Amino acid sequence: MILYLKACPRCKGDVKYESDVYGKFLECLQCGFLISSRKNERTESGEESNREKVAAGSEAAA
Repeated sequence: MILYLKACPRCKGDVKYESDVYGKFLECLQCGFLISSRKNERTESGEESNREKVAAGSEAAA
């Protein structure tokens, strides 16, 4: 478990980075806001698309 202090885009609370059987995610400890990370998706030709990274606290993740 990794903690990001004051990184929640909703309440500016502390966020933990965890993973479970469904994948990796960020969860705010104060308000419970969840941000799921996305896995690489394969295109029809079999090539991997660009990975989208979830940055804790960035406005793009909100």
